[in-house]
Amino acid sequence: MPVAFHDPILVVISLAAVLALVTGARLAGASGVPPSILRKSLHAAVGLWTVFVTPRFHLLQWALVPPCVFLVVNAAGKTRALVPGLVGSDKSASARGLWTFPLGVAFTYLFFWDAAGRNAVIAGCAVLALADPLAAIVGARFGQRRLHPFGHGRTLEGSLTFFLVAVVLVAWIASRSTEGVTPWRLAVGCAALGATVEAVSPPGWDNLSVPLAVAAAYAWLS
Repeated sequence: MPVAFHDPILVVISLAAVLALVTGARLAGASGVPPSILRKSLHAAVGLWTVFVTPRFHLLQWALVPPCVFLVVNAAGKTRALVPGLVGSDKSASARGLWTFPLGVAFTYLFFWDAAGRNAVIAGCAVLALADPLAAIVGARFGQRRLHPFGHGRTLEGSLTFFLVAVVLVAWIASRSTEGVTPWRLAVGCAALGATVEAVSPPGWDNLSVPLAVAAAYAWLS
């Protein structure tokens, strides 16, 4: 593939992939999948696609196109209209989370694109993709101990889940491609900051704050 066409083709593939995931979520919602599972599954799927495609872009300018497109689309309410189940009982937080997700990815790209060989960006996106939704699921089903006074209804059980999942994700990323650091030390530092930021962020805003915090910790500790 000619270098000049590599990134534009990745943009088209990324837009098509996310559109396919949103269409799948619409069909799943119509078939009776609970809204909470629908939201978290789509969150994880789009996040994992972001992790997959991020290292394949050559230029930051092209990598920014998909999150910026979906920022505009989601902020305009188009995705919410296509998949009504994406908006939960807390409508303002759910709607906010739809556009802060691509905004968080875009800002993480902007600030940390070249940090630690792009691993800081990948770590931030990976934690956003998996640790965040898994923490919400565990907190909702098993959470008993509320974090007061700044937890915004979040639970200790959910935050511990976030921390453990983030440790595993960051350690795996660091062990594969970061030289001169201890993966588990790096992972614990990133996970601790990410879990703290997630716990104190208002609902919906954690999609913005978490990837930035994890990427910043990764860049600093590596």
